[in-house]
Amino acid sequence: MYEAGEISSARFLWQPNVYDLVMLDVRRYSSEETREFYEQIKSASPRQQFAFLMGSPRYLSRTWPSEVASDHPPRQQWGETVKRFLAAA
Repeated sequence: MYEAGEISSARFLWQPNVYDLVMLDVRRYSSEETREFYEQIKSASPRQQFAFLMGSPRYLSRTWPSEVASDHPPRQQWGETVKRFLAAA
């Protein structure tokens, strides 16, 4: 499991057919920037699986979110949520 603190780092790390799941915090960046990154990956690797961190009440989504929540949970909470999500997958 790798974590990228910025979309630019994620672009550098991501490679087709390497990751089972890409988790993307859509609240942290502009809709345009996150959508561009998502579409870049989907065009290069259409079968790539995604989970989107959205915030309360729907904390995670497996599809592109129609709305982006504005509340920001602590970073440690995000890490714990990722661990629980991956354990359940």
